[in-house]
Amino acid sequence: MSGESTLSPADLARFEQNRLAAKSRIAQARPAVVSNDAAAEPKPTSMQRKRRAIDLTYCEYNLSTMKDTKGGFLYEEQSLPDSKKQKQEERPVVYEPTIDLILENNPQCETCKSIDLDPQYLLHFKVQVCRQCKDKHPEKYSLLTKTECREDYLLTDSELRDDRLLPHWERPNPHKSTYSKMLLYLRSQVEKFAWEKWGGPEALDAEFERRESEKKERKDKKFKLKMNGRR
Repeated sequence: MSGESTLSPADLARFEQNRLAAKSRIAQARPAVVSNDAAAEPKPTSMQRKRRAIDLTYCEYNLSTMKDTKGGFLYEEQSLPDSKKQKQEERPVVYEPTIDLILENNPQCETCKSIDLDPQYLLHFKVQVCRQCKDKHPEKYSLLTKTECREDYLLTDSELRDDRLLPHWERPNPHKSTYSKMLLYLRSQVEKFAWEKWGGPEALDAEFERRESEKKERKDKKFKLKMNGRR
């Protein structure tokens, strides 16, 4: 008898069935190749690729622009343009007054005794007033421009420039930064100085009327001379 074992038809059928089953499993594990373009999966956008991809971009560093911070080299901050740097320097710095734990030791509002004082009024005008009273009493704490002080209270430029006579607050011109700075004055301080100069509000009104009358007389005289020259 031959040493080779013979397989029965049943064994051959079972082997063929197992081979086909294994081939089917391998085919299912592979990604299906779809020839139809409409059924193809849409390609990811550049933003999607950027989010999910690992950035392997090569970075070249300039060691001359780096600063040794003893904890690794870091880039020095880039210098700002002159215009932006100037704006940052001109930006006012507000220093809030420190508050003592003992309330009686803190400066208080001259109207309501609150300790929530406006730091700008305290700094520029030496006036202790809180933010609420400042807005509630504009007849006393509103701000006047230099032009208003000159025209409404008949004050001179030299008087308005003297900080010992009239404290003022310098601010950047709101119309254009290259213009001269805007000077602001506290109404109560301006009126007090004007009353002392002219002798009271009635005397100021009388002086204003006198100047307006003189201005009108000069205008009429100039008009008459012009008309006489045409004759």
